[in-house]
Amino acid sequence: MSTSSDPHARVPAGVAGSPAARSGGRLALLALALITIGGGFLRFYGLAWGAPYYHFHIDEHFVFSGAEMLRRSVRDAALSPKFFMYSPLPMYVLNVVRAVYEHLAHPLVLTVPRDEVTYMILGRAISAALGTATIPLVYMIARWVAGRPAGLVAALLLASGVLHLRESHFFTVDVSLTFFSVLTWLCVVALARNGRARSRVSAGLALGGAVLCKYSAVFLAPLIVVTELCVPRSVRPDLRTLAGWRSWVVRAAIPGLVAVAVFLALDPMVVIYHAKFRQDIVDWVTSPLSGAWRPIWAAQFTDIETYSYWFTNVLWWGLGPAFEIWGLLGVAWLLWRRDRLAVVTALFPIAYFLTASRTVTPFARYGVVLVPALAVSAGVLSADLIARPRWRKAAIAATGTVVTVTALYAAAYMHVFAAPDSRLAASRYLARTVPAGAAILVEPSHNIPPMGSYLTNTDFYRDYVMWGAQTERQDYYRLYTLDTYVYLYNPRINQAQKHAYIQSRLALVNYIVMDDTFLQFYQHLPEAEYGVVKRYYRDLFAGRLGFALIKTFKVYPSLFGFEINDDRAELSFRLFDHPRVFIFKRAGQAVGG
Repeated sequence: MSTSSDPHARVPAGVAGSPAARSGGRLALLALALITIGGGFLRFYGLAWGAPYYHFHIDEHFVFSGAEMLRRSVRDAALSPKFFMYSPLPMYVLNVVRAVYEHLAHPLVLTVPRDEVTYMILGRAISAALGTATIPLVYMIARWVAGRPAGLVAALLLASGVLHLRESHFFTVDVSLTFFSVLTWLCVVALARNGRARSRVSAGLALGGAVLCKYSAVFLAPLIVVTELCVPRSVRPDLRTLAGWRSWVVRAAIPGLVAVAVFLALDPMVVIYHAKFRQDIVDWVTSPLSGAWRPIWAAQFTDIETYSYWFTNVLWWGLGPAFEIWGLLGVAWLLWRRDRLAVVTALFPIAYFLTASRTVTPFARYGVVLVPALAVSAGVLSADLIARPRWRKAAIAATGTVVTVTALYAAAYMHVFAAPDSRLAASRYLARTVPAGAAILVEPSHNIPPMGSYLTNTDFYRDYVMWGAQTERQDYYRLYTLDTYVYLYNPRINQAQKHAYIQSRLALVNYIVMDDTFLQFYQHLPEAEYGVVKRYYRDLFAGRLGFALIKTFKVYPSLFGFEINDDRAELSFRLFDHPRVFIFKRAGQAVGG
């Protein structure tokens, strides 16, 4: 393994500091600034999507509601259901930003739609800012490994990486996790370059921040330990002696100790309410991720091969085929280079994938951390091949294709945030065409179009989802629920009972309003156990139940009139920001208007 800490260390004396080099540096910084501004535009554009209907992204609402509870009572927040499912740093940041806003403007009242919109934008702006700030971080990492061209290609790919810019529109923990993980990675690469104590402390601080965003950031710990074996020989302890090993262990432990101290200092609740913390982790993290518990919201993964799914779906749709393939080739290239910076750089995506791929629920958002990782590896591959005369033309063509295709995909995806939301378009259609008092069947979905008071007078503290098998609500319309979430998913209820239940609910209504959430869930479940529900959906769409499909609402990524049909993408990739909504009407005489 090469001992050089920086490829530029081999440049002849005087060249690196020449006027041409300084001019090149200024141009690179200007290009980086323009790329970052462009990436920021893609992330900040359309932050008000779906506001103030906070149920449209339930994971986002968990973070928003957690922040609101922390403002009111730390104890009540810690003891609330599912609170420890996520770490609290994004919640803390939102509360600080909110306090500043309220000091400069006015207090936010989360029963007033205008203030609810503001609150949602404040949270999403945090994600957008951290997503944008990640762009110069990947530039620095790629630049240290393979020079400025590598950094600029990496920055371009991250700026337009669809999965990353998409998640930057949501106030969830994934973009925050990614920012602090990449910051830790930057510190780790710096440690491999110089072996300095401050790099260890910085890595520990960044790792603490990452774990405070999401517990899965512990994947970085092995990377830090391995990096200690890659520091320059001039500052590495002599591992042939016991004293050298003791010194190495102490050095390797510094980042971890700093991270633990930061985590406990900012999240003492995990100690004060340790029993609740452990229970939440078991119930809402380890059990569903390991498959010990199979909730219906993970049903889309019932019939897949988990490991290959990351490459054939999560990254395929999250990055686009060109970016994915070039980035994966870049990881292999980094390992083939065999110098210590390249190895440490390659270990980041490898360590994350080995950790994340153990889950049986590979949601699209779990791939966000891999976007900057593959951007860096792709940037290094491009720069190294372009630097070789034999490969230069082909490398320039390949790099140009990857960057262009990725940018076009990003531009197409922005249509999702520019176009009217399918749920709100459906709400407007219902208001125009369906009379007050009409009987409507809905499913307990977060993507049901807002109706009644949920449409006209949202309330952050009220749950509008229709839960329960026999729930009814008079709210402009007469709403009845079809409980696809619990009752029809329960294997202890036989098929005859489920069939009778469905028929009894259909008899009450003259309209059915539904999205494709449960339709998609049940498509992946076995016929033997869920045949009645699967048949209900087949018969409904075939018109055999006495209802006709009168309207469908759907938004696709689109550019210049060309739509990208992403119906095969992982379900949550579609549901949160561009679900499909269906409206059925009973044929013939209406029931109750």
